[in-house]
Amino acid sequence: MFTKTTSFAFSEYGEIVNKSEYKFPQKNIHSTLRIKEKSFTSFLSYDHDVYIQATSGIVMLVVCKEGDIKAPEQFIIHRTIKIKKGILFNFISISHSARILMNTDTKAKKTTHPLPKDAPIVYEPIIPSFEIKEILSYFYQVRNASYEFPGEEHEFWELTFIDNGELTTTVNDEEYNLDEMDLILYAPGQYHTQKTGHSKSCSYLTILFDMELPDAYLLTDRVYHAHRDIQNALNNFIKVSSNDMLYDNELMLCYLKELIIRILQYDFLSSSPIASTPMQQRFENELLNEIIVYINDMIYKQLTIEEICNKFSISRSSLQLLFKNNLGTAPKQYISDLKLNKSKHLIKESMYTISEIASMLGFTSIHYFSRKFKQQFGITPTDYAKTIYN
Repeated sequence: MFTKTTSFAFSEYGEIVNKSEYKFPQKNIHSTLRIKEKSFTSFLSYDHDVYIQATSGIVMLVVCKEGDIKAPEQFIIHRTIKIKKGILFNFISISHSARILMNTDTKAKKTTHPLPKDAPIVYEPIIPSFEIKEILSYFYQVRNASYEFPGEEHEFWELTFIDNGELTTTVNDEEYNLDEMDLILYAPGQYHTQKTGHSKSCSYLTILFDMELPDAYLLTDRVYHAHRDIQNALNNFIKVSSNDMLYDNELMLCYLKELIIRILQYDFLSSSPIASTPMQQRFENELLNEIIVYINDMIYKQLTIEEICNKFSISRSSLQLLFKNNLGTAPKQYISDLKLNKSKHLIKESMYTISEIASMLGFTSIHYFSRKFKQQFGITPTDYAKTIYN
């Protein structure tokens, strides 16, 4: 999430200047900069305050205090700002190009602070690293016991997901065994075979698609078990594939890309187990939805875990597991996050005092509310209210 210079966090380095308080005098403009760079190798600082305005494009301001050159902070320039004297700073253009208007005292002394040669400041743009160009085909099939596919290779990607049963596949003479809820991907040019066991049929989903992925080895030559995130992406893909609404094809491409991303993240994210059966998952979804609706209805009251357990005839441990498996959090934390997010909306509305908001949301005291708010958002409720009017 990008932070703007209107954020309270920027006050350590400078402040917002109202246009009525400061105007750029044309004869005293220190410099007008046109920037395209996505990186820099040195910071600047002045012994006077520096006034800055981004006149075109989107500009990231990178700042730090002298001595903290290895721990800079980044802000998107919003409105006219003043950088305090002695603060180290430089700019990166997030858009294709940008223009900066910078003004300081004509007697100001500029100092350059080189970064270590192996540690330039580099902006990593948010752009796709791979592309799914086309879904060529997708189908669900059931194979009887002792089915054997002799093998093939082709110029596109293929995904096989086992819904029920077992499947043995060879990829370039290496054998892999897939059980229920397992999947495997074949890259273009990989020769592969498939066969079922002698006593059990197998049903599975196949998706054929054209994808540009620079590092194909990251996905191939292994079996993945579908944890909850993978299963959700698969379910969404299957659900939308049977629809015929405007832009459903775009959604299919999105869900397939999400599925590939979840697989690429397979070794880096802790995974929640899937429900043992579709019926169990449906029960969990319905129960969780009822509990969440109840929590939202009770947001202005002091709601305890015991009250929820009694209301829905569920044990404390089962409630904990339900929230952990489906939402990745504990019920008590979910309630706290919900109340704190609600408090931000109430502060923005400016209809109630901080003390009234704390009381309305069932916090035991304004001090406890302020402490929890700062832990969650890194700023006190009072300071957060100040940022709204900047």
